[in-house]
Amino acid sequence: MPTGSLRRPCGLIAACAVTMLLAVPPIASAKVKTVSADLRVVGPSGQTLAELTQYTSSVRVPTDPNALCFGPGTGGTGSPVKVPGATALGVVQDGSATLRELRPLSVTDAFDFGLGVCGIGGFQAQGSASWYLKHNHAGAQVGGDQLRIANGDDVLWYLAPTFPYPPELGLEAPPVVDPGSQVEVQAVQYADDGTRTPAAGATVSGGGSPETTDAQGRATVTLGSGIATLQATRGSDIPSNEVSICVAESASDCAPQQGIAGTRRPDRIKGTELADKIQAKARNDRVKARGGAPDRINCGSGKRDVAVVDRDDTVKACEKVKVK
Repeated sequence: MPTGSLRRPCGLIAACAVTMLLAVPPIASAKVKTVSADLRVVGPSGQTLAELTQYTSSVRVPTDPNALCFGPGTGGTGSPVKVPGATALGVVQDGSATLRELRPLSVTDAFDFGLGVCGIGGFQAQGSASWYLKHNHAGAQVGGDQLRIANGDDVLWYLAPTFPYPPELGLEAPPVVDPGSQVEVQAVQYADDGTRTPAAGATVSGGGSPETTDAQGRATVTLGSGIATLQATRGSDIPSNEVSICVAESASDCAPQQGIAGTRRPDRIKGTELADKIQAKARNDRVKARGGAPDRINCGSGKRDVAVVDRDDTVKACEKVKVK
C-alpha cells in the first residue's frame, strides 16, 4: 500500500498508512472541554510549519477529491468527516484555523476503515514520502484520528522522505538570560520508541555562531541582545524544536513569544510563566494568565469572555477582566 498518511508504517512496510476506525469511542458531547497540546509540524526540508500550544476537541475534517497519494481512485468524497474527541488529527485541523502555514489539509475518506492524510500546508506525500506522527516523542501505533491526546501532550508531524524514520532532535535552554551571557544548552535525540539519549555532534544555530554539541549533547552559545531563537540540526535527523531565549534583566522585560491558540468552541485557556501571546478566537472563553512575564491576550469574538490577568498584561476583546 502506498505511503502518505499521518501515521507510521506498521512492521517493515507502510501497510498501516490509513487510519483504523475500529473500536471508535462514543462521540463526545458538546460539553466536553477542549484540551491543549504542544503541536509541531515540520516540512520535508526541515522547515517549521507550526510550533505552538493549540487547544482542540472534536472536529469536522474536510476531505479532498485530489488526495491521491494512495493511488488512482483514492481521493476523498469532498464531504467533511467528524473526528470525535481530542486527537492528533484534530489538533492539526484546529491548528490550520490558527496558522495559514498549515492550510490546506489534504485528507481522503476513500477507505472504509479510516482517513488517510496526503498533505499539510500544501506539502504532499509522494513516492516514498509519508507523514510521520509522534506522540510524546514516540512513534504512534495508530492513525491521527485514533490517537487521543491529553493536556500537555507533544504532537509532532514530519513529512519524512522515506522509511525508516530518522531520530527526532530536541533542544533545551533557559527561557531568560542576562545580557552578555554565555548559555549552556543541551540537545537530545528521541528514537521511534521514545527513548531519549544525548545528541552528540548536533549543530546549534541562532546564537553568535553555530556550535557543535559534545558527547553529552551540550554546547555553549554566546548571545547578543533581544530575542535569540535557537535550533539543533544534524544531518537527516528531524530538526529540534525552536527555543526562544529572551536576553534581558528579568522576564518582565521580555516580549511575548509563546503562542497559545484556542478553538471556535468555548475554551478554558491557561497561560505559562513565560510571556504568552494568547489568541482565544470565537465563543465564550476563559483565559487565565499565570504571571511572571507580560502576556498579550486577545479573547476573540465571544460575547462573554473572561480574562484573569496581571496588571502588566495587554488585553483585547475581553468582556470581563479580573486583575489578580
